[in-house]
Amino acid sequence: MVNLPEKEIQTILSGIKDFVLIISPEKEIIETNEAFLKQLGCSREAVIGRKCFEVLKEDTRETSNCHSICPLEEAIKNKKHCQVELTRLDRNGKPRHTELTVFPIWEKKGKIAKFIEISRDITQRKLDEDDLVKKVEERTRQLKETHERLLHQDKMASLGKLSSSVVHEINNPVAGILNLVILSKRILKEDVITQDTIDQFLKYLDLMETETRRISRIVSNLLMFARHSKLELVKFDLNDLIEQILILNANLLKLNNIHVLEELEYNLPLIKGSEDQLKQVLMNLLSNAVESMTSSRKKHLTIQTFSKKNQAAIGLKITDTGSGIPKTIVSKIFEPFFTTKTKGKGVGLGLSVVYGIIQDHGGEIYVDSTPGKGTCFSITLYKEMPPGKT
Repeated sequence: MVNLPEKEIQTILSGIKDFVLIISPEKEIIETNEAFLKQLGCSREAVIGRKCFEVLKEDTRETSNCHSICPLEEAIKNKKHCQVELTRLDRNGKPRHTELTVFPIWEKKGKIAKFIEISRDITQRKLDEDDLVKKVEERTRQLKETHERLLHQDKMASLGKLSSSVVHEINNPVAGILNLVILSKRILKEDVITQDTIDQFLKYLDLMETETRRISRIVSNLLMFARHSKLELVKFDLNDLIEQILILNANLLKLNNIHVLEELEYNLPLIKGSEDQLKQVLMNLLSNAVESMTSSRKKHLTIQTFSKKNQAAIGLKITDTGSGIPKTIVSKIFEPFFTTKTKGKGVGLGLSVVYGIIQDHGGEIYVDSTPGKGTCFSITLYKEMPPGKT
């Protein structure tokens, strides 16, 4: 080993921009460089020969740079270099973040000859990291608010589509009830009340009760769909949600001559999620299926549910016999604001919202489509949402 003169060592140390200390096994500072002295704001004479913990001050304590574990002792214990981050005070008493590495130098007999401590100021990096964290948190909050607005906007669009259909669906039973009431009043005025008349009235009352219950069911489901509730995760039967959406859309399906085939697995396992959001998924997919079959000769909508025992999951398939999706745009249909509809018919939020909801539930959604023959949306929902999902 070549022993360099002290002057040459000092020249080399002075050329290093990082802060360098050479410390004895007794924790006394043997040598340092100009960068360290400049940062500390003191002369070389004020440092050399003093204990390192006397010279260096940490933000959390007055005279120690190692409030938990001394880096020198840690290097001896592990017999290798030790790297830590400390918050020290500068010449003005202001805290500065420091990244410090201690390299132990061993003698042949296995004793420590000296320590070389190299540190650098990482205050700006820490400030940048903190600033980045704050920006990410703020951006996350903004994205969450935007996502909630899109969900609400999409729900209102779906509600608008439902309104005219539901009005017809309610008007029909209301008109039937009104006709039965008028007919009953006429019979009471013109005829003598006989047992046959009473039996006829009982039939009318049964019909009115049935129609009234149907109206109540439609209105209840409409209110459940329209309500603005905060996200609630509950366990529920997917088949029940499907039945509710089909009741809401009964008139829409009837007006468009859609034949619905339900292949719902009996005693389907319950899944955990947001009923409100998954109704929105079903509403979007059903509405799209109906629109795609506008010009189809065969208008069949098949809804299937089944359990995936190996995956502890539920499968859902919604298949239509509509116009299908061209292969060139299948990969784009889940992108926000992408739409194949004519101007004024849609803003392209539906399927992107569907995709977002399924992703938030830790599930998967795939599409398989053949132009001119139809489209199948396949969804997998797990009985328990993965950790970290809403």
